Amino acid sequence: MGRFFNALKAGVAGMMEGTQPSEYAIAGRRLRCPHCGHEKFTPGRALLNTAGRTFFNLDWTDPSATILVCSECGRIEWFAQQPDRKGE
Repeated sequence: MGRFFNALKAGVAGMMEGTQPSEYAIAGRRLRCPHCGHEKFTPGRALLNTAGRTFFNLDWTDPSATILVCSECGRIEWFAQQPDRKGE
């Protein structure tokens, strides 16, 4: 039972680390918020809904995009490709 709780604890720690504000780069260039100039973002995912799939209640089949939320001003930037987290 101890192994289960250790694995659960490690999973929660990994999840929390993945949602902490971090620096990112894409195409070899560091990302910086175009509004405030801050360099730390919180990652997320968003569906790119289409009218046809929504009509048939198939939103879950739509593609998704990576979003990065500026941890300073809250501006949301959208990316079709996964940005690289700095330090990885």
